Amino acid sequence: QIVLVSGHLDSWDVGQGAMDDGGGAFISWEALSLIKDLGLRPKRTLRLVLWTGEEQGGVGAEQYYQLHKENISNFDIVMESDEGTFKPSGLGFTGNAKARDIVKEIMTLLQPINVTDVYDNADGTDIDYWMREGVPG
Repeated sequence: QIVLVSGHLDSWDVGQGAMDDGGGAFISWEALSLIKDLGLRPKRTLRLVLWTGEEQGGVGAEQYYQLHKENISNFDIVMESDEGTFKPSGLGFTGNAKARDIVKEIMTLLQPINVTDVYDNADGTDIDYWMREGVPG
C-alpha cells in the first residue's frame, strides 16, 4: 500500500513564487527525512513525488497518473503541499467519513504545535486525478 507525499515546483525558473510551492517540495522531502531520522518503519510505502509542469496544465501529474492508475487500489492516501511554508493550521481533506475520522485522530498528535484543524475538501492540481477516483487526499 502506498502513501504519496508530494509538492511541486510552482514558480517559473526566473519568476517569483518559489514559496508556492517550491517550499512544498521541501516540506514533503523533509517529512520523509524526519521519519527516517527517527528510525520509524512505516507499515506502508511512503512515496515522495516532486511534481513538474503544474502551471503548464498539470502535465507532470497527469503523466504520473496515467503511468500508475492501473494500481490505484494500492494508494491509501495522496497528499500535496501547495500553499507555501507558512505557519500551518491543519490539513484540507477529501475522503469518506471513516477516512476523515482517521485523519482527525492523527491530527490530535499535532496538538503541541496547534496544528489540528481538518478542513473540508482538499485541493491540489497534482492529486486531483486520484481524488476524483476516490483515493483520499
